[in-house]
Amino acid sequence: MDDLELSERDLDLEIDAMFQPPEPAPKQPLSFEPPVLVEHLSADAYHADVTSIGIHGLALVGKSPLHHWHEVRRPDREIKEKTTAQTVGDAIHLAVLEPERFASECAVAPDVDRRTRAGKEDWAAFQAANVGKLTVRAEDHACALRVAASVREHPLGRMFLCGPGKREASIFWTDKETGVRCRMRPDFIPDSGAVLVDLKSCEDAGEAAFTRNAWNYGYHLTAAWYLEGWKALTGEKREYVFAAWEKDQPHACAWYYADDDLIAAGRDRFRALLRIYADCLAKDKWPGYAERLCPLYAPAWAMDRS
Repeated sequence: MDDLELSERDLDLEIDAMFQPPEPAPKQPLSFEPPVLVEHLSADAYHADVTSIGIHGLALVGKSPLHHWHEVRRPDREIKEKTTAQTVGDAIHLAVLEPERFASECAVAPDVDRRTRAGKEDWAAFQAANVGKLTVRAEDHACALRVAASVREHPLGRMFLCGPGKREASIFWTDKETGVRCRMRPDFIPDSGAVLVDLKSCEDAGEAAFTRNAWNYGYHLTAAWYLEGWKALTGEKREYVFAAWEKDQPHACAWYYADDDLIAAGRDRFRALLRIYADCLAKDKWPGYAERLCPLYAPAWAMDRS
């Protein structure tokens, strides 16, 4: 046989190869931005970042993607004024976690009648002298100082909130399942002790009330999300601790850790929401409630007439 000739077997193999499906190309590994911890990023800059999603934005997806888009992604969205409760919470966080900043960045509003000309002038002068500061009422300023003192007097407060650690640090990572860029901002990350601490100012820190409110306000979602972000950043497993402090005197407190079932429920929930968000982001479509006619049932409690 000539060197250029093919045997019948070789020819059969060549023909068979022509009709075989091509070998699939190996998938390129996904490239993710490395997780990063950023200190001293302002809260305003953190919340304004639309290239990532935080737990508040993800929780809005749970109401509907349209609600998320309207509050987080709408180009002409306005910045909402904080409620009194939110302002008090911010003041307590500063007083407990960053007392130096509290002293320099928290301004007590003057008790003036802004309906009068003199009151308007005094208020304008106060605002001009305190641009960028957190403005609180005198009673709320005193409340924040009392809570901070109570934290320092409590053994768990000294253990979990008063030692060295990172306060209000921003953490960014990419979720490997969906490719979504995520963010979180824990209240306090102690250098010692494998915990993340969430300081909650509340009306009632008792177990029954706090358990109910924790579920209603999605604290399980927050806890699971923050532990996920920390693990993405460090590979480390931590526990999630809630420090619940009552805003009214005598500022009683209670301490809770998120158990495994609570974390599992939060993880299942945020995983489902992340998939919805990733799909909306890819399609740039943000639907509201179901676009179909839905039955309306009587609630079970209304039908129980026994």
